[in-house]
Amino acid sequence: MAEPIVHVVARFKAKPGKEAALKAGLTALVAPTQKDPGYIAYDLFESVESPGSFVLVEAWESRELLAAHLDTPHLNGFKAAAPDLLAEPMSVKLYAEAPGL
Repeated sequence: MAEPIVHVVARFKAKPGKEAALKAGLTALVAPTQKDPGYIAYDLFESVESPGSFVLVEAWESRELLAAHLDTPHLNGFKAAAPDLLAEPMSVKLYAEAPGL
C-alpha cells in the first residue's frame, strides 16, 4: 500500500518592518522547491486581514521526501534568515487526508 500524501500547513508572521523581506524570502523558496523530489504542491498565501502573515500549503509524496526537502540548501538558507524576519516561531503542522473523503 502506498504511503498517503503528506500535507503541510506552515504559518509565518513577519516582524514589523520585515513584511516585504519575509514575503521575498518565502517567494524565493517556491521555484527551487518545485524541483525537489516528492513535490506535489507548494502554494504561498498572504492574509488579506493581516498583511505580513503568510501560509504555505504544501503536499509531498512521502514524509521521507518531505524530510529531504527540509534539509535542502534553499530551506536551510531560509531557516538561517528566519529569526531576523519572524515575529514568532513558524508553525508547521502535518496532515493526511481524512478517511472517507
